[in-house]
Amino acid sequence: MAFIKKHSFKIAVLALCAAMGIYLLFTYVWKPAEPLPVLQAAPSFEMSDIDGNTVSLESTNGKVRLVYFYFANCPDVCPPTTFKLSEVQEKLREEGTLGKEVELISITFDPERDTPEAIREFAGNTFAEFDGWHFLRGEEEATIELARNFEVGVKKDEANNSYIHFNIITLVDQDGQIRQWMNGSDDEAVTPEYIVSQVNRLL
Repeated sequence: MAFIKKHSFKIAVLALCAAMGIYLLFTYVWKPAEPLPVLQAAPSFEMSDIDGNTVSLESTNGKVRLVYFYFANCPDVCPPTTFKLSEVQEKLREEGTLGKEVELISITFDPERDTPEAIREFAGNTFAEFDGWHFLRGEEEATIELARNFEVGVKKDEANNSYIHFNIITLVDQDGQIRQWMNGSDDEAVTPEYIVSQVNRLL
């Protein structure tokens, strides 16, 4: 008792510091991440994959999806972003969620040139594999309209037979709600690890 009386102030300070430490730990270190907001409903679509199978938004419901609009003759952003997604694919495969809980969907603006054979070549060049990853083709005008409804701006460059478009990866949840748009060209912030971490927030 004498020891406690003699050192009561020090004990009180230590107890206060311990309490503050626990508070800060739970508040800033173990604080659960805020849920991703629901931004809007993903537009419905129905297209064919490179094997002729029909794939729709509804047929993939129940899984988290990463949706990316591209074209194989893209001279700049599409190949490196697809390669980035191939790294995401590998990480999801390692985690055991690829195809079971998560799928990737790439939709071409350019179905005339992006034949199944051309898409296979593009996928091979960017290390994309077809397990848990749908490469879809539809009508050009309908696809451009679909991309815009996904808030992915796109305009056909008639002079160069090309497309000017936003380079966006869209995160869609199991219920068909858009939860995040990610800039596929931001290699510092939007890394494969970051994309997987955002996917995992929905699992």
